[in-house]
Amino acid sequence: MIPDELEALVLADSIGALDADERVALQARLDALRPERRPEVARLYEAAAQIALSAPPVEPPVHVRDRLLAAVRKPSRYTVWAADAKWIDTGLPGIRARVLSVDQVRSLVTLVIRAEPGSVYPSHTHHRPEECFVISGSVIIDGRVLRAGDFHHADEDSHHGEITTTEGAEVLIVGAMEDYLPTAARADRPSRI
Repeated sequence: MIPDELEALVLADSIGALDADERVALQARLDALRPERRPEVARLYEAAAQIALSAPPVEPPVHVRDRLLAAVRKPSRYTVWAADAKWIDTGLPGIRARVLSVDQVRSLVTLVIRAEPGSVYPSHTHHRPEECFVISGSVIIDGRVLRAGDFHHADEDSHHGEITTTEGAEVLIVGAMEDYLPTAARADRPSRI
């Protein structure tokens, strides 16, 4: 059985009550579900659609949406299983990403970046502080080689040149949503993924 607050988010999404950022966060959580839980989510969407189609349209008061979202934003815990990993194409040759968590309040995303040998991550400016922990392989940042277990921090608005890897790497990143999630990016700042 899925957690009650996840069920509430799915139902809110099924009736169009979530904004784009909230939908990105929900999708990351749904992608992290174990395969045996996914049919339950599909049934929720289907049931909500059937109910919505049978009821006359009514515009609910704004406070109803606010109360519902406040209820589902209570602290929670969840696990992202490696067996259910969904890697997304970043649009950068040889570089894929896996979203682990989205923090709407602080506009941060936690993700794993997997880069093949020879990959290049373009120079960029950080829109929030960014944390980078090398899980495996190595990356070259600002002319320094970082290996498994090494950590790199970049302040908001800091800039650095290309990040490269000769042997390939897997890194854990905590950074700005607008830098990594296209649907969360503001129109005036292009996203990198």
